[in-house]
Parts: sequence; structure tokens; C-alpha cells
Amino acid sequence: MKKIASIGIFICLILLASWIRVQGIERLPAGQFTETDGYFYYWQASLISEHGHLPARDMHRWLPLGRDLGQTLNLYGYVLAYAYKATALVFPNITLYHVCLYMPVVCFCIGLCAFCIFLYHIYGLMFSFTAGVILATLPGSIERSTAGFGDRDAFCLMLGLLAVITYLVSLQTENPRQRLFWTLMSGFIVFLGGISWEGFGVFLSVIMVVELWRFLTFKTETRLGLYTLWVCCFVPILYLTSPAYRDGYGFAEHLAAFVLMPPLVLLAMRAIRSLLISKVDHLRPHIRIVSFGLILVSATLGLGYILIQQNTFADTTVLISDNLVMQAMSELQSPHFKYWMARYGTIFIIGSLGFILMPLTFWKKRGILVSLPLTLFTITSFFSEPLDKFWGESLGNALFTIALVGCAIGLLLLAWHQKNEISTSELVFISFSLWFIAWVALARDAKRYDFFIGFAFAFGTTGLIQFISQIFSEKIQQKSITSLTEIVTAIALTTILMFLPLKHAHTYQSLFSANQMRKVTPKINVAAALLWIKARLPHTSIVAANWSYGSQLNVIGGVKTITDQDTYIQHWIDLYYKYVIYAKTEREALEYLKTHGATHLMLVGRKPAKHFLKGKLSDAFIPVYPEKNFVEASVNIWKIHYPAEIQIDDRYLKTGFPELDGELEIR
Repeated sequence: MKKIASIGIFICLILLASWIRVQGIERLPAGQFTETDGYFYYWQASLISEHGHLPARDMHRWLPLGRDLGQTLNLYGYVLAYAYKATALVFPNITLYHVCLYMPVVCFCIGLCAFCIFLYHIYGLMFSFTAGVILATLPGSIERSTAGFGDRDAFCLMLGLLAVITYLVSLQTENPRQRLFWTLMSGFIVFLGGISWEGFGVFLSVIMVVELWRFLTFKTETRLGLYTLWVCCFVPILYLTSPAYRDGYGFAEHLAAFVLMPPLVLLAMRAIRSLLISKVDHLRPHIRIVSFGLILVSATLGLGYILIQQNTFADTTVLISDNLVMQAMSELQSPHFKYWMARYGTIFIIGSLGFILMPLTFWKKRGILVSLPLTLFTITSFFSEPLDKFWGESLGNALFTIALVGCAIGLLLLAWHQKNEISTSELVFISFSLWFIAWVALARDAKRYDFFIGFAFAFGTTGLIQFISQIFSEKIQQKSITSLTEIVTAIALTTILMFLPLKHAHTYQSLFSANQMRKVTPKINVAAALLWIKARLPHTSIVAANWSYGSQLNVIGGVKTITDQDTYIQHWIDLYYKYVIYAKTEREALEYLKTHGATHLMLVGRKPAKHFLKGKLSDAFIPVYPEKNFVEASVNIWKIHYPAEIQIDDRYLKTGFPELDGELEIR
């Protein structure tokens, strides 16, 4: 009966999460998404559905070079395409667009279900339900998992969560066959994540820290064979299947170092320690010192690699943070305090308190080694905006760094003092605390990453609610009502958190997040222009436009492009602004456009025909859209007729990547 009730509760949670995330879908025009990257993955899935695979280079965008798809991790496009083919066998009226539309909701609900089932088996139904209902209604977990979003965030979050959960299950399973199954399952999911997103190494780092904790805690070597098998499930396969891991450049330049090397280094450390234990008798009593020494040596080698590669890291930093293109992307800007309040209500404070107090419940006084730096970490992360105004950004960043280092040292010292036994609850706490630290640290400087924090917030908040409920129930002398008191207290605290204080509880923003946080893109005027392009221009046309419209031109307009929001070659985007938007002469604009093979130019803004080259255009630019009131329109499209004296020029093809510049030399 209890299992049936649990299943019913989980179904209700999934229905609640789904219902919130499909709000407003009826207002979405057919064929459109609420995120520009949604068009990109729809485009990839369309190619796969038609041809069965992606080409080596996508010659519909980033012309004349084309997009090198060997440098991208493309699993999500394949998942969309084959999910559509499988669904269409049962429901013939379902289109690929429908699959892309609802896939974020499906992925998030799968992750939510796995999360709740895992917590149910570890902590019980009340804990699982509380965490589930908080997570289902968190605005920060809604925005990027709504119907119509179209991006792969929910898919990657699902894989990251499943990878961590299955690994934790494998650690606590006693049955050898089940342990083998869950180990293989986790390794396979890590492979799927590694072939899906460049940032999947953050999820992998959670597992790495858990293994380091066990490595430093245990005096004997256990599960080395299973760990080796787990590593073999993804490290060699990722290296062999994706060129991004073998010879990556740009964003993928250090992909192998940060995804493939840490598991291999830990494997080497464990193998060395196992050999020392079996061969050198006098080291056995000092095995923890040996373990700590191996960690220090590995950390030194890692720092050495970073120092050796500091020039390339500096280039990547410029590429990511100092580049004008990246600065224009609002999702990569630092969040302010009101941002956290709007997306998480009081949950981000209560959840943080949960992580701060839980070490004290596990390790008593020693827990302060982690609680203290976690407190500083929380303050310098969520309150950085108001505090930086008080003590300066430099001091704020220094304190934040001290907090991170303090968390690492605190965990090492706790592991050092641990006995040769670890409870499941400790491992789960360590996993989600590292999840919390990693994603909050990233979201502190780029708010797009806060989507991945929701599971940690739900866990930390529920942990604190359970802790308070247990204390309150222990005050009750009658054992017959202690359990009931704990349940009632947990429900009451959860209700207060979800609905009080008025206007600041996160549930007041839940439906708003699904309905309003993401607007339909493109806007009506641009959508009309793209539909005109689809109907009137040949599919071989190459339309130059602002980079944010690239994939929309591919999908809605059905034409080729020279840049898009993939930011593959950011320098080309800079060149577009320099030689088209802010062109000094018509000749340099025409040279740039001809070098990239553009047949048409589309400009969007406030009467672009009056501002582009101050409206003084020759017959080389032929107005084609709109046919009436061209000068007053907010979207203008010109057909380009290149004069004979206009020639292509190498300087308009500089990419910033030596690997690509060699391919683009004009002969």
C-alpha cells in the first residue's frame, strides 16, 4: 500500500512539473521557439532525420568555411531526430517540431522522477516529496525546461543527474551483479553527457570528488576493478568518437584535459596505492599519508599544466569574457541580488543554510571545517552585488576565492579524520554540496548556469526542513505521535517556504516563469521577413544578418548564412559589425559581403535603411523587402549586385584560429 501511495505521489509531482512547464504554449506561433538555440537543434535534427547523420561540415552556415561539426558535441540533435522517428511510428501526426517543442519538459521530468526515487530510497517518502514539490515549482528550474525553449539544457541536466545518481547507487549496492550494472550504467551516461555538452565535466567533477573522498578515507583499496571499468566506459570512446577530444580548438581546446584526464589521473593514483599496499609492508600503517601525498602530486601536476598552458587559457578567457560578442549576451552577465530573489524566493537562502548546517549534523564539531567556508562562499556568491558596492569588487573576489579554497581544504581535513567507513547519507551530502558549490560558483559570474543549481537547492532546503522537524518531534514525549508530528511539521514548514512571505515566495513566480520569462523569438516583424525569404528567395541564397538571426534564417527562412548564435568564429561577428553595421565606406562593406559569398543583406532595427551607410547606397544594394514603405520599415532586405571592381579579400576571413586561417587562404 505504501509503494502504491509513493507511486501516486511521484505521478502527481510529474504532472505538476509538466503542467507548469507547458503554460502559454498555445500562444507560441507554429514553427517558433522561445530561444534562438532551439532553432539550431531543430536544424540539426532536421538534417539527421533527412540524411541519417550530420555532415562533417554544415555548409548552410558560417560560409564560406562552413561549420566544422567535428568540433561540436551533437548527441542532442540525434536524440531529437530518433525520438521523432520512434514517436511517429505510434503517432503519425506528431512532427519533428513537436518533439523539439516538448523535449525540455520530458527531460526535466525524467530527471525529477529519478531524483525523487533516489531520495525516497535514501531518506524516505516525506523527504522525497518535499524536495520534489520544491523543485517542480522553482522558477529558476522552470525557465530553461519549458515547452518551446528548444535548447539542450534540460537534456544535459538530466544526464548529469542520472550519471551522479547511478554512481552513488553503485557505491551503496551490495549485490555484485547490481553493482556492476549500476557502474556500467553510470559510465555509459557519462559518455552520453560527454558527447552532448562541453560543460559536462562539471557533473563529472562531482563524481571525482566523491571518489577522492573515498580514496582519502579508506585505508584499503576497494572497487578498483569497477572504477577501471567505469573509466573505460567513456574515456577511450569519447577520445575515439569525437575530434573535439582529440584535436579540439577554440572552446574545445582543453576539453580532453578537463574531461578525460581527471578520471585517468585518479585511476593511476588508485593503482599506485594498490601496488604500494600489496608490495611495501611498512607503508600500510601510513596509507593515508601516501594517499594524501598522491593527491598533492596530482594537484601539482594539474597546476603545472595550467601554468604551461596559461597563454591558451588567457586567450580562452578573452574569447569568453572580454569579447564584445560575449559581453552582449545577457545570460553571461553576473546576476544581481534581486535576480536570485525573483528566481528562488527564499529557497536560495534556506537551501544554503541547509548545506551550512548539515556538516554539523554529520561530523559534529569537525563539521565547522566545511560549514565556515560554506558560509563565506554563500555570502560572497548570492550577496556579491550589494557587498561589492560596500567593500569593492577586488576584495569580494578575494573572499570568494578564499571560500572556495577553504571548502576544498575543509573537505580534505574531514576525509583525513574519517574512519574506514562512510555512510550513504554522507556520500549523498558530499555529492550535492559539490554540485551546489560548482554551479553556484559558475552562476556567480554567468547567470545562465543557475538553472543547474535547482536540484542542490531542493536537497539543501529539504535537509534543513527535515532537521527542524526531527528536533521538534523529539520534544514530544509521547512516542505514538512523534512520527506524525515530524510529518506535520515538515508539511507546515514546506508550505510556509512556498507561500510566505507574500510576494517573495518562489511560487508567486512559477507560472510567470513558464509564461513570461522567455518571449517568442523572432518578433512578428522579423518572422514576417523570414517567411517572405522562405517564399521568395532561392534556397541557395546566402543572407548576411546579425548573428542572433543565423539559425532562424536557416530554419524559418530556409537559406544559408555567414554567422549565427553558435559563436563558432566570434571574430567574424566582430568583422560583420565593423564592415557592415559600422562600415565607413560602401566599398569595404561590399568587399566583406562578397568575401563571405552573401547574396542578400538583412538589417533589423529602427529604420535601418536610413542608418546603414547613412542611407547613401548605390545600385549595388537593390531593395527587395518590404516592397512598400521600405525606408520606414524596421526590417530591410537588399539583394546585392556586386560591381566588377569589388574583389574578395583575405582580411575579412581572419578567424583568430591558426587551424582555420590556413584553410581559408584565398588562392
